[in-house]
Amino acid sequence: MPKQFMNIQDVARSLHVSTREVVRLVEARILPATKVGNVWRFRTGEVWNWIEENIHTLTERRARDRHPELASQLLISASLKEHGVIVDLDARTKASVLRELAQLAESVDPYIDAAALFEGLEAREREDSTALQDGVAVPHPARSQFSEGPIVVAARTLSGIYFGERGGGKTDLFFVVCCPDTKEHLLFFGRLCRLLIDPALQSQLRDAEDSADFIASIESAERRVCGIDE
Repeated sequence: MPKQFMNIQDVARSLHVSTREVVRLVEARILPATKVGNVWRFRTGEVWNWIEENIHTLTERRARDRHPELASQLLISASLKEHGVIVDLDARTKASVLRELAQLAESVDPYIDAAALFEGLEAREREDSTALQDGVAVPHPARSQFSEGPIVVAARTLSGIYFGERGGGKTDLFFVVCCPDTKEHLLFFGRLCRLLIDPALQSQLRDAEDSADFIASIESAERRVCGIDE
């Protein structure tokens, strides 16, 4: 597979920070990049690895960044299908949640191999938990998984489970993104994490009566982030 490269705007949109913040990270040698002439170039795999290692610091970086670079189109809500959301998942362990999410992804996109995806999700969790803060987790496979197109699946468990959240809390909101392209995956992953730091959206998702209501809450929040009038 040929190496994929990203420019500053690509990275800024993926991280949901400003291009100025990306340059600052590069010049401080925090984010890996190569300068070709006067242009910074980023290897997609290196950006992905950096996000993996620094996912818990991104919320703070975004909070102090006043002018983030954003993709203007809807991504997450456009890729969520009602049959790809479960609002009453009766799962009590990390493994059972991951298995259900993998099967859910296969039901939305038959090109996805649920068994392989589950294996990839488990492998990633063994490296470090994908639980964020406030009861939210964004499991993703340790290696790329083939899918026909970008899809997002989500589940809300009936009660929170211990998923590895750093503060020791329980997790009850779970999202998985599958994209055939790594650069696209980064864009979706960044948008999803940006949305899920909003406490108001978290409350709406926990109060959603069904899958349609769940997706509507995501779409409303995403429209606000993108500056799209409802």
